[in-house]
Amino acid sequence: MTRADLTDITMVLDRSGSMSSMKAATIEAFNSFLKSQRTGAGEGRMSLIQFDDQYEVVYQAQPLSLASELTNETFVPRGSTALLDAMGKAMVSTGRRFSSMPEHERPGTVLFVTLTDGEENASHEYDLPKINTMISEQRDKYAWQFIFLAANQDAIATAAKMGISSSHAMTMAASPEGMAASMASVNRHMHDVRFRRAAGAESADFAFEEADRAAANPDEKD
Repeated sequence: MTRADLTDITMVLDRSGSMSSMKAATIEAFNSFLKSQRTGAGEGRMSLIQFDDQYEVVYQAQPLSLASELTNETFVPRGSTALLDAMGKAMVSTGRRFSSMPEHERPGTVLFVTLTDGEENASHEYDLPKINTMISEQRDKYAWQFIFLAANQDAIATAAKMGISSSHAMTMAASPEGMAASMASVNRHMHDVRFRRAAGAESADFAFEEADRAAANPDEKD
């Protein structure tokens, strides 16, 4: 049996050049999310991946109390968008980490969050069919929950090609307000999932609501 009171969070964060206009908002929204999750039910661990056309593991499986916040020096938008490579590498790394742990030490809840403001344009190792296969396997066999936030595209349509359900995907406006509202929604639903699992629920599903979508992208509908 896995640990119902332990949540493992992986954040795959776009830092490509187009994120420059939302740099300050991204730093603020991420830090607010991290500070809030430190007070969540049960125990939480966090891994932060940043990507452009390069892949960087900022930290891995850190207790939330020790996970570092972003700064102007540690979040520097640049380069192009190797989205699929980042997701694929992060999934492989996370899976290997879990496989090396005794089952009774593995997290009962796994949340894999991807945030991007642009479409894929630079990956070489992974393509959509491969990512879809990987996500479907982790979701169906191990109950990982994949959350996809994206601007400048139809996030639900993009997520569907990856094997991520519409309830776990949300389009956000490419603006500070969109970033703030999106991360606030992720934070709220993640607290709910953690609370229910720590309280003894066998499972707890993350799902965006219409109010979340309206706040994240007020000028359009998903």
